[in-house]
Amino acid sequence: MKFLNIISTLSFLALSVNAGFWDNVNRTELFSIMEESVPEMRITLPEKKWKKMIEEGQVVEQEEKSETDYAANLKFIYEGKEENYDISFKFGGKSTATFTKPGYNIKIKGSENTLHGTKNIRLRSDLRDASMMRSKVTTDILQKSGLIATEVGYTELYINDEYMGFWVVSDSIKSKWIQRKFGVSEEQTKPLYQCRADFIRLDNGSAKQLCVNANEEYKDYMEPFNNFVDAVNAAKTREDLEKIMDVDNFIKYLAWEYLMGSWDHFSNVYGHNIYWYQQPNGKWVIIPYDHDIELGQELWTTYCKGTAPYCDYDDVDFARVPYDQFETGHPIIRTLVHNDDTKFRECLGDIVSKVFNPDTILIQLDKVKKLISPYVKRDRDTLAGRINKKGKEIIYTYEHFLGNTEYTYVHNIVNTVRDYGLKDWIRRRYEYVAAYYGINTEATTSDKKHKLIEPRPEPVILPYNLTVTSEKINDDYAYLTIQPPLPKYTPDKNYADDRVPVIGVNQYLLSKSENPSNPSKCWSEAFGYKCCTKGCKTIVNVIENGKYWGAENGEWCGIPDNCEFEKDECPGIKYGYECCEKCDVVETDELGQWGAINGEWCSIKKSCNKQ
Repeated sequence: MKFLNIISTLSFLALSVNAGFWDNVNRTELFSIMEESVPEMRITLPEKKWKKMIEEGQVVEQEEKSETDYAANLKFIYEGKEENYDISFKFGGKSTATFTKPGYNIKIKGSENTLHGTKNIRLRSDLRDASMMRSKVTTDILQKSGLIATEVGYTELYINDEYMGFWVVSDSIKSKWIQRKFGVSEEQTKPLYQCRADFIRLDNGSAKQLCVNANEEYKDYMEPFNNFVDAVNAAKTREDLEKIMDVDNFIKYLAWEYLMGSWDHFSNVYGHNIYWYQQPNGKWVIIPYDHDIELGQELWTTYCKGTAPYCDYDDVDFARVPYDQFETGHPIIRTLVHNDDTKFRECLGDIVSKVFNPDTILIQLDKVKKLISPYVKRDRDTLAGRINKKGKEIIYTYEHFLGNTEYTYVHNIVNTVRDYGLKDWIRRRYEYVAAYYGINTEATTSDKKHKLIEPRPEPVILPYNLTVTSEKINDDYAYLTIQPPLPKYTPDKNYADDRVPVIGVNQYLLSKSENPSNPSKCWSEAFGYKCCTKGCKTIVNVIENGKYWGAENGEWCGIPDNCEFEKDECPGIKYGYECCEKCDVVETDELGQWGAINGEWCSIKKSCNKQ
């Protein structure tokens, strides 16, 4: 019957309740699709060009990576559907180019064309990560915390019909991404700067030398960034910094870095894999990317710089390293955190309450693991996609995946690569910050559990010196165990903090949502739901209080108010029905007049009533 598309208010509320982990998070459609299934990407290009590309992919050093773009076709297969796109295809990444399974970049051709909302796509093998889930879990945490971030999913890749393995998919921070995320024009993306080189800091002048304008056409437009660096270095107080940057938003990113144990972004040794963007309001914001080395991945005391006490240890439990020893002496962090860590504690506490707690993130981790497990097995059994015969090889097995997504600390002896078990890192870091910053771990109700204790109790400092046992599996691998091991824990499925994040969120975007220039366009965001990506072409599912609701990938979305459905020749078009060819009315109801075509309902044209 035709009314099946018109969902009741009761059903609307039910879908709202069941939205789960992604409540109040605006997501790009591509990654909503990938949250529920693993699609196929099938790339075809002339065989001669593919062979040429493979030849260019034989590299040892990062500087050897080819930058040649190849025209190709992408067939995207998901949920029984097939779509075709013209693309530019090239090698991508930095260190990933030197591995046996190098990364790729894809750009969807056509100024208005995207792959379900995404223009520029990164495919990465994440060979160094035994779990193959760090990129996904860390970006999930960013988004759930209310922070602007790249998004991550997975795909199986075929090139010229040859299976190339299982890949991590993420969007790429380019001009189109900034336009989409910040709602700005192309001209307003000019002050976007990428810090990609190693060992970058604001305070020693290296940022001005090594960071570059992310837009090739504006590569000489460096003055705004250089002025920003000078202003940061001249700042003496929080108030000075508030004049030039979104301070609380920056602090929340710092709190996220600390929880992840990330040494690959701003706070720690390398200071890279970040963008700086000057928003139209003049305030600068930081955006991290590239997240395969997080959550206890690749941590060694040899990375310790400066005078931190743990520099003298052979090994430590990095989940218990305090923040003042984790970060590498940045003056801006001294001003914003060490002089008074009240806001840092508040931001960290909000991330913990929303997502970085063993009740919320472990359940999400299990869901992702279940989704990708058979694809990881095929990938690791076949070792597909290894085209760089000169590249660095890192091999993890399916067994390593199963263990490292739990509590197994895997040490790849040959490549000197090691990974904390994901759940082990999350629970150990949570345990440490709860003790130090005063977070309630004993409560049983969501209004108190995982929340900051006020007034703030005296910090409890858990020691990071450790006893670790090693079980050598063979000459290539060992399993490490931090003693004593953590007790078993079963996540509380009834816990949730699905309040819309407000602490440390981007103030420019918050201001835009509270005072929209076009309030009819994104009215649904006030209820925690994104606008429908198809706009006025979206099928109407619910009319509630004069507002039109659609649904995309199992989540509600708002249809713009300015769609002018009343001008449609056939009233049923907005509900997904065709116009009737004839004026033969079968039924009339409050939605209009209805006929039938080949046993399916159709909408009678308004003009039929004028005959």
